[in-house]
Amino acid sequence: MSHLGEEAVARAGVRERAALPAAERVHLQSCPSCQGRVAGTARIAAALREREEAAEPVVPSFDALVAPHLDAAPEPVPVPGVRLGQAFRLTIAVILRQAVLVPRLLWLVAVGGFAALAVAVLLVPASGAVAYLGPVTVALVTLGAVAVCDPKRDPRYESLYAMLVPPVVVWLSRLTFVLGAILLMAAAVSTLAAALPGSGQETGSVIGVWLSPALLGAGLTTFGAVWRAPAVGMAFGAVSWTMSVVAGRDDLFGPTAGAAAAAVWTHNGVSLPLAVLTLAGATWLASRPATNPSGG
Repeated sequence: MSHLGEEAVARAGVRERAALPAAERVHLQSCPSCQGRVAGTARIAAALREREEAAEPVVPSFDALVAPHLDAAPEPVPVPGVRLGQAFRLTIAVILRQAVLVPRLLWLVAVGGFAALAVAVLLVPASGAVAYLGPVTVALVTLGAVAVCDPKRDPRYESLYAMLVPPVVVWLSRLTFVLGAILLMAAAVSTLAAALPGSGQETGSVIGVWLSPALLGAGLTTFGAVWRAPAVGMAFGAVSWTMSVVAGRDDLFGPTAGAAAAAVWTHNGVSLPLAVLTLAGATWLASRPATNPSGG
């Protein structure tokens, strides 16, 4: 007869040879090949029986295995050292990258607005043109701050947390770049206005007219946008712009309202600390995942 099948070998290997037909038992006694197969099956069965008879492994509970590590202090992550030259190049790279994220419409409006103002300074008497420098600057600073906090340009994505530069630093670099560029354009127009013959004003005095209201407007706008939403920041900026106009025009709401607004919006001892506080508060809020420039 032919060699034993798999079922017969398995039965013979687990000590059930008596259940085999007589012809298969006779063949097994005389066939070395089938005897080897049965011996292998018997060794496997013996190993499985020993495994079953052994004590079951003790599986630790979740509390015993994981809970002790939850309260443990995290291992410190080594921070790679950055040289001064590398830090400078990294700063420039981050700022240039943020310049790409700023909407082009903002640059068109800012450059166009200050260009028109510069032309007005050249063509219109200095006293009449300079009067518009403050409102224009404060309005453009407000738009710039809102553009920085636009949810579609929120830099705080998960991938940025794996970078050497914290997300809040990326956001601050964009804010500094945008507001700095707008204020530099305003300073250039102010310098032009003061340099014209017969202006009777120094560059510092012209810049001082709009610098404090612009910084306070930037702080209020940024704080509102980070605290709640860009629309709230725009509302704060609109209020700041209105108050800066009232502070410079006593004929709009009377001298009392103008003096009250000027006491805050044009007084450096009040407006500059408020600007610093609001910008610092916006930066602190931007560094928290729960409240960020996207309004989440």
